[in-house]
Amino acid sequence: MKKIMAILLVLLLMPTIVFAKEPESMSLEDALKEEEIEYDLGDYQESDQKVNVYLFRGKGCSHCYEFLEYVSKDLIKESGEYFNLVTYEVWNNEDNKELMDKVAEYLGEEAGGVPFIVIGDKVFAGYAESMNDEMKEAIKKLYDSEDRYDVIKKLETDPSVKDKKKSKNDSTMTVVFILFASVALVVLIVKIIKK
Repeated sequence: MKKIMAILLVLLLMPTIVFAKEPESMSLEDALKEEEIEYDLGDYQESDQKVNVYLFRGKGCSHCYEFLEYVSKDLIKESGEYFNLVTYEVWNNEDNKELMDKVAEYLGEEAGGVPFIVIGDKVFAGYAESMNDEMKEAIKKLYDSEDRYDVIKKLETDPSVKDKKKSKNDSTMTVVFILFASVALVVLIVKIIKK
């Protein structure tokens, strides 16, 4: 009976341990390694003094690969002192996909695919060489701005977004708790009947 009670206790506590996930960002260097892109980041240093450029990408996406090549070979040389590149892989990480959708919705855009690049409050959907100059200008403009708008930081501090996330997590936790409690109750009843 003690073993059954211990198992029930673990089952009831499990939802609070398992369901506390957050999106996972990846550095430029890690993204380049994952995509097997040759790089030399000797002149690139991440810093809190720089603006964040966000890349939502899919592992193996050809346009994401082209953008990462452009960043590592050209953009860093031309504008590397102004930005950090933060990447979120969305094809294999549901939490990152949800973050991309939240960012898009928050900025009044639609994230129809990847790459989905965000510089301040400016969105670049997809990637083509023709976007390079516009992206460089957006980075420099954001860097020179007193505001330095950062959508991810804004999402973290906006109470209306936090409340939505909290209510979603609360309802998920309730469903999981009821599910585990039901299983535990059935196990307990079966054990009592067998005695």
